[in-house]
Amino acid sequence: MEPFSFFPTAPSPPFPSSSSALLESTPQLAEDGDQWTFEENKRFETALAEFDLGAPDLFDNIQTRVPGKTLWEIKKHLDDLFEDIEKIETGIIPIPDYKTTPTQVKSNPRSQPRKKGVIWTEEEHKLFLQGLKMYGKGDWKSISRHCVMSRNPTQVASHAQKYFLRLQNSAESEQNANGECSASNNKV
Repeated sequence: MEPFSFFPTAPSPPFPSSSSALLESTPQLAEDGDQWTFEENKRFETALAEFDLGAPDLFDNIQTRVPGKTLWEIKKHLDDLFEDIEKIETGIIPIPDYKTTPTQVKSNPRSQPRKKGVIWTEEEHKLFLQGLKMYGKGDWKSISRHCVMSRNPTQVASHAQKYFLRLQNSAESEQNANGECSASNNKV
């Protein structure tokens, strides 16, 4: 089986391929000076998902999302991440075998009460309409990612479905109202 890889395999990546190349002419940090908090790591990962790995300003963009970290720390953290992924893909580090125990088994989701959705605000709906104009019907991921960032793509798709049904129903009821009026006028 071929190892899973979601990173580009370009011949010349925009970042050094080894720690030694990255760390050349860079001062060494103390062991405890290179610690990343859970929140910093989450912001780092979110920025990686948002920005193009080939962008020339990738590290600057990530640095704006992870305040308090230097460009060198961000480059080193990315390099460490790529090294870890390479070790996993080549089998040096085995993929954990996550076996469920009886306490980890989830109950049937139908037996739990369904969560009610949070009503969309006017601002969210306006952003949705702008996203609809920009990205078109069906590109819920882009609308969610770039316009209505408080909602995920599934929520945007659901809102769109309801929105288009409301448009259709209001158009039909308007036609029926107009049709009834003209029919009653013809009888007189």
